[in-house]
Amino acid sequence: MKSDRINPLQHTRATRSLAAGAALVALLGATGCSVTSEQATTIQYAASDGIVDEVGPLELRNILIITSEEGEPGTILGTVFNPTDSAVQLTIEGENSTVDITVEAEGKWVFEDETTDDGVLEGVSEIPGALVDLNFVVNSETVELRVPVLDGTLAEYREYVPGGYTPEPTPTPVETGEEEE
Repeated sequence: MKSDRINPLQHTRATRSLAAGAALVALLGATGCSVTSEQATTIQYAASDGIVDEVGPLELRNILIITSEEGEPGTILGTVFNPTDSAVQLTIEGENSTVDITVEAEGKWVFEDETTDDGVLEGVSEIPGALVDLNFVVNSETVELRVPVLDGTLAEYREYVPGGYTPEPTPTPVETGEEEE
């Protein structure tokens, strides 16, 4: 005759197997997402407001334009690196003007450090917050890039607004009082 009693040894094995299975499922669930997702630390991106690109041998880093409004002059900001052993001429063509610079061999051109108007485009064709198409020309290679246009809203860009930064007036709240009868 068979007993209806559960063998304690079988009960312990079943509980252990169930616990091990649950732990395995939990482990796979916790780590499985990294199998199909790209690791965020391996994604390269421009951690800045400007663009990062290359034209010929030149490396463009954090290139952007600062202006007060559409149609006004704009200051180009950013850095151009030349890793070659000879100087390279770069022309930046906007809709209304061009900027010509020479980046020395194994050197860099930092627009923010320039004291001349070598980095000012006349009549930026887009409003701050938009992207403007500029042609970057090195030797016979021309690359059209969409460059961000910003204004002096951010404090770090105010000194680069051609003609100076004038903040938008903020509306003053109107106090409402009790009406007299």
